[in-house]
Amino acid sequence: MQLIKGTRSVQVPSHSQYVDDIMIFCKGKISSINALMDLFNFYAFASGQFIKPFKSTVFYGSISVARIDHIKNLIGFKKGSLPFIYLGVPIFKGKPKICHLQPIVDKIKSKLSAWKASLLSIAGRVTLVKSIIQGMMIHSISFYSNLC
Repeated sequence: MQLIKGTRSVQVPSHSQYVDDIMIFCKGKISSINALMDLFNFYAFASGQFIKPFKSTVFYGSISVARIDHIKNLIGFKKGSLPFIYLGVPIFKGKPKICHLQPIVDKIKSKLSAWKASLLSIAGRVTLVKSIIQGMMIHSISFYSNLC
């Protein structure tokens, strides 16, 4: 399976895993897709656990619509598009833009509005807000750093 090359000093990982969820990064060549399907079949044979195509999604970068449709039909996965949210973290191509990070801002704002009626003191609210925002940012940053 051929891996995706990054630009300059950026390395693209082969995969990212969390519990029973996995993201695999590869080129859209038919040989890479066949190698991926062989891996899924080997895993199913060895473990007895099968990949469910109706629960799986293929995301793509800069390839033609005809090619992505061919890949989708070959593996039976749903077709997704960038950007998308994975484990609460926005996944996108290129430099981050406001629209990519807006869901995190909205999530923080919704948490803040829920805490306004809290019986905590001002200092308690500030501590709570700082710890929650910091936790959300650390989660996002650690996710991105594990991809590199």
